[in-house]
Amino acid sequence: MSAQRIGLLEYVGRQVHDSALSEDIVQEAYLRLLIFEAKPDNSVKNAPALLRRISLNLVRDHFRRVGRAPLVELSDAIPCPQPMIDQQLARKQLIELIAGILETMPSLRREVFIRRRVRGQSASEVALALGLSPSAVSNHVARAIFDLDSAIEKIEKRGGPVRD
Repeated sequence: MSAQRIGLLEYVGRQVHDSALSEDIVQEAYLRLLIFEAKPDNSVKNAPALLRRISLNLVRDHFRRVGRAPLVELSDAIPCPQPMIDQQLARKQLIELIAGILETMPSLRREVFIRRRVRGQSASEVALALGLSPSAVSNHVARAIFDLDSAIEKIEKRGGPVRD
């Protein structure tokens, strides 16, 4: 651990008197510094001073929140609103699978499908933009859905999108 980080941890620790909270605040301070530096028009001449200021502001924000919000005990019985990691992975694999299937479609069919189903354009908007009739747009969407359904069915028969 760098001397600068240790010093910042000690500084924050003197403010909050909680080592876990100090670690969280310092980590958040470094993250905010990196985000600030990543912007093209920003440059930091004195990173330690800026880190100290960011940390102090985070400490103040923490005490403002603690003063206003009642403490709630954490419990394993409270479900997390985010999907489980395996669900997130399955969703990511499905998106990659669908993207791959879309890449194999004829370009006009893919374009019509993306405009209708992903971007939410109406059939008349897509027809006007691509020089098609609304019925041709509907036919392209139907064929794209059939292509997706067929490809997914084949993948399911072989055991899923990921082979061992």
